[in-house]
Amino acid sequence: MCMNKGMAVSLVYLLQPRMSEFTVKATVISRYAFTTVSCTMVNSGSEAREGVFEMQIPAAAFISNFTMSIGNKTYYGEVTGKEKKNSTDDKARTKKPPGPQNARENGYETFKASVFIPRKMQANFLLHYEELLQRRLGKYEYTVSIRPQQLVGRLRVEVNILENSGIVSLEVPPLRNSKHKGNGKVEGDVSPPPSTVIGHTKTLAKVTFSPNVVEQTKIARNGILGDFIVRYDVNRELSVGDIQILNGYFVHYFAPTDLPPLPKNVVFVLDSSASMVGTKLRQTKEALFTILQDLRPEDHFNIIGFSNRIKVWQQDRLVPVTPNNIRDAKKYIHNMSPTGGTNINSALQTGAKLLNDYIAQNDIDARSVSLIIFLTDGRPTVGETQSSKILSNTKDAIRDKFCLFTIGIGNDVDYRLLERMALENCGMTRHFQEDEDAASLLKGFVLFFLSLHLHQVLWPFSGRKSSTGDVARHGNLSEAQLWLKDAGYT
Repeated sequence: MCMNKGMAVSLVYLLQPRMSEFTVKATVISRYAFTTVSCTMVNSGSEAREGVFEMQIPAAAFISNFTMSIGNKTYYGEVTGKEKKNSTDDKARTKKPPGPQNARENGYETFKASVFIPRKMQANFLLHYEELLQRRLGKYEYTVSIRPQQLVGRLRVEVNILENSGIVSLEVPPLRNSKHKGNGKVEGDVSPPPSTVIGHTKTLAKVTFSPNVVEQTKIARNGILGDFIVRYDVNRELSVGDIQILNGYFVHYFAPTDLPPLPKNVVFVLDSSASMVGTKLRQTKEALFTILQDLRPEDHFNIIGFSNRIKVWQQDRLVPVTPNNIRDAKKYIHNMSPTGGTNINSALQTGAKLLNDYIAQNDIDARSVSLIIFLTDGRPTVGETQSSKILSNTKDAIRDKFCLFTIGIGNDVDYRLLERMALENCGMTRHFQEDEDAASLLKGFVLFFLSLHLHQVLWPFSGRKSSTGDVARHGNLSEAQLWLKDAGYT
């Protein structure tokens, strides 16, 4: 039997159970979000078919409940701690090849459940998860993944927000489609997705998104719509911040509004190996042009390009931010061409030495913050290639003097290595796919921590210590060290 590609896709679509409903209802109270995802799948076929429920959730969120209902039977999921899960999954994890699909990509994890649905019956999936919203670039952000993998008869997202301190701004940007092109978004469009309704009072807000099948088709025919995002900010008149207390736990929101950004000493270490050819290097250059333009006059910077060779833009120094230096830096980046292998170890050693020497030999501002921003699309292929050696060499070179932020692009990057390098050196990491709008996401991520207003704040809290000293579990602090990556990162 001969079957072309289009017929095969259509046949697969017909054989899988039909998703009749996909709804998300979120309630955000004092920047803490409770999310419920409900999904109904119908098997109209003459035999049992496998129904797969898949949901991307923030890596910082935790699942509080999961149930499946088929006919008159309901199955309840067991929520276990990470320690228990990790110990039982060790053997399975060692069998999986390392790669981005098994890592916490871009701050998200994938929850997946499957069940065989008897003929002419339906299955209902109900997932509950919770998270504390983070404040980035002056806004709190709630994001929910809308990727049902097929067009849905009834699709609805509802986000309710209650902030007693008052809501001062609220926005819903276009859908962020992280893995597929052609999502119907017009270049430069900043309007909410079609069918979005926004309303709010002084302390309450309600946002709904309910596209019909025709509207879904205009966004993405494959049912992968993207990330639905709600950004907002609250009234922050109190300089000491806002403390929320519930059931013996507390969180302290501290986001002053009248602090100038801290001066930065930053070294950009950029992969220019042969594998960066095409879209990845173009997007990196585009993002860096904007990032350089947003540096402030009190900042100092340098650029290192690396492949099997290490090329430093300005030898043995960091230069101040001036119109001429920004112009010359853009020329240097524009002329970068992809060639050779990937010497990650030497690139980081060179960047760390450059920054250490600058700190030691110059009378830098006592308020300034030093950091390395490292970007690559691959794995070490030249020089030291053992991850454990690269990790130890990097930590020895940095010596807790500054932070390392790592960025990976594409499917071939060693995400685990980048994640460990960042976490062991007080930084953060992000992974972007090559075919997404990496330039925009890269700019957002880098500008997020280049907008530092506070750094290494020691905040004493009065109260008794718990007998175990487990602050996270008991909520009692004698003192807390807060690393605030921008004004309001809590």
